[in-house]
Amino acid sequence: MKKAYIYTGSGSAIDDYNKPKTELANIVLGNQTLQENNWGFFDNKNKQHRTILSQLRTLQWITKSKNNSEIPDIKRLSDFLKSENSPVSKPLKKMTVVELSTIISCFDSIINKKFK
Repeated sequence: MKKAYIYTGSGSAIDDYNKPKTELANIVLGNQTLQENNWGFFDNKNKQHRTILSQLRTLQWITKSKNNSEIPDIKRLSDFLKSENSPVSKPLKKMTVVELSTIISCFDSIINKKFK
């Protein structure tokens, strides 16, 4: 009778099996490098952050999620916050109340110009 052994190589079956574990570890650990690069991460409990997300939908800055629903395009928001067009060049989670108000009024202005 043969002894059972564990395959430790690589290949599509092993990679597919390990991929969810890696993604879960990134979620649990917060994936610091991803959070540092993406300035669009928001706090769902913050009313001003929710207002900005609503404005993204109004501007049609949306993308498809894995289950084909439309969600605000956080990467596009991050790119905007990093650009010279942004009135406040800071990650969303590090902004003060006044800075968030500035971003909200900026998006209000963009919405008014777009839909006039």
